[in-house]
Amino acid sequence: MKLIYRTMVFVIIKNLKVFLLLTLFLCRVSLLELSAQETAINHISDPIPLQSPLVAQAYKLLELGDSAEALNHFQQALTANGEDLSALLGQAMILADLERHAEAYATYDSIVVNYPRHAFAWNGRGLAAFNMEDFDTALNSFKQATAEQPINGFFYESLAWVQMCRGAFSEAAEAAKIATLMYNKRGENSAYPLLIAYFAYLEAEDQSNAQASLNYALRNKPLNAWPSPVIDYLAGSIVASELIGYVKDSAQETEAHTYIGLKLRTQGDENAAKKHLEWVARNGDRRVFEYTLARALNLQDSLALLIP
Repeated sequence: MKLIYRTMVFVIIKNLKVFLLLTLFLCRVSLLELSAQETAINHISDPIPLQSPLVAQAYKLLELGDSAEALNHFQQALTANGEDLSALLGQAMILADLERHAEAYATYDSIVVNYPRHAFAWNGRGLAAFNMEDFDTALNSFKQATAEQPINGFFYESLAWVQMCRGAFSEAAEAAKIATLMYNKRGENSAYPLLIAYFAYLEAEDQSNAQASLNYALRNKPLNAWPSPVIDYLAGSIVASELIGYVKDSAQETEAHTYIGLKLRTQGDENAAKKHLEWVARNGDRRVFEYTLARALNLQDSLALLIP
């Protein structure tokens, strides 16, 4: 896809999705999430200057998969001009992909100081904070992103995840519902907001809406693709061991154990749930939302035991 944005900060590379992939430093990336990021980019309102030759070369390197050298070029560009927005965004996204979240956060933070309506940077700032388990900062960042981009489903999904981590289950359900509506409005489909909504409603003791969310997920689940087995497990069509059998990589294994733990948790089997959530905390793929959620729920449960 070739797109030219007069008001965007990016050098146009031949395959925009290669570039956008780095914006989601969680390994679960789908075309609908890429489209959500494209939406964010399309609506940046701040005017920006043309890119320097160093930045242009950096994006070419990024397209070729040489993120280390691309980062070096971005940093050289920033040495010459510390306010080069294209270079700042490129640097932030590569740092996030390398899981250097504190540095990514600092870079995104410097962007929103000068470009306070930059929804994409606000969301990146929130994701960096989320990965550092600074949920209050992440919450504020995601709220700002959704305020600037109220039609972006991915931003609302990010908001739903952080609300789950904070134990604000009613708010998580509401954000997940809006994420689903925004995805649907763009003709897209994502099971993950429905999974969030399902568990958030259960935690909020709203059985009716929880079942409605699961039913909707069943009707719209991806065919022969992940996370369809997760939905089948939650619906009772398969058991936990069968769900684990569908796992193909560390991200899916992390998700599987998290959702098994969440289901057991809502069923009141706290000891069995803890085993799965602790497995995620010890062995999970840190790049997926579920890893951080499992850690947050473990902490919540541990703190609850300390309260008489």
